[in-house]
Amino acid sequence: MRVVVLLKQVPDITSERSLGPDGRLVREPSLAVLNELDEGALETALRAADALGGDVVAITMGPEQASAATRKALQVGASLGIHLCDDAFAGSDVVGTARALAATVRLLEAEDDAEPVGLVVAGMSALDGLGSVVPALVAAELGRPIASFVSEVAVADGGGAVLALRETEDGAERLSVPLPAVVSVTDTIAALRVPSFATMLAARKATLRTLTAADLGLEPAAVGLAGARVRVTEAAPRPPRPPVTVLPDDGSAGQALVDLLLARGLVEVSA
Repeated sequence: MRVVVLLKQVPDITSERSLGPDGRLVREPSLAVLNELDEGALETALRAADALGGDVVAITMGPEQASAATRKALQVGASLGIHLCDDAFAGSDVVGTARALAATVRLLEAEDDAEPVGLVVAGMSALDGLGSVVPALVAAELGRPIASFVSEVAVADGGGAVLALRETEDGAERLSVPLPAVVSVTDTIAALRVPSFATMLAARKATLRTLTAADLGLEPAAVGLAGARVRVTEAAPRPPRPPVTVLPDDGSAGQALVDLLLARGLVEVSA
């Protein structure tokens, strides 16, 4: 049984980021990194594959440099990396992205002698958009149940379900989700293993599989800017912060601070 992990390459969150005139994020190849929240998903997928006796397929969508995300997955033990790379994908919103990812899973299962995809694992969000909805949309596209925002995942005895723990403000929920299924994991679930020399060497020699929208049977109007339901109509630089007010402590700083908070409506005085 195969386990699929969904990965995304994003701009380094410590770098300066901006939108282009078309409303799309300007992506500098030298500043791109694997989405930090996907590292735990990758480790979870590797562990689940070990428990299910299968292998891991890493899928990413993006421009040419995004192949580095799947290459990293190969370095830690994934058996196959798939890169969805096509100008038709550029500008996809969350719906278009989920549509392409789900189509890739269906393609994998439809191929001759292919093992079924029992589990799809994703990070809970991508740090460039923070939409947190792509895993659920993939599950909807595939018609499979999802356990979202979970902090623990284990394969049940017999391999017919996954057991997950989701922590909420009101407590913790323990879930049993029948396979095939989708899970999205939090950043606390697991640390990504350190690659061995053997897997790093194998990753350098491995050939990534590149797929286009046509390969997935998707019309150009179903993905990319053409199929996007959300568009950025305007963007402006963040305004500069106002100058800092310094209150010297000559004995009256406390009263001055209270006056400042009252003037800005940050505190209320009750009768």
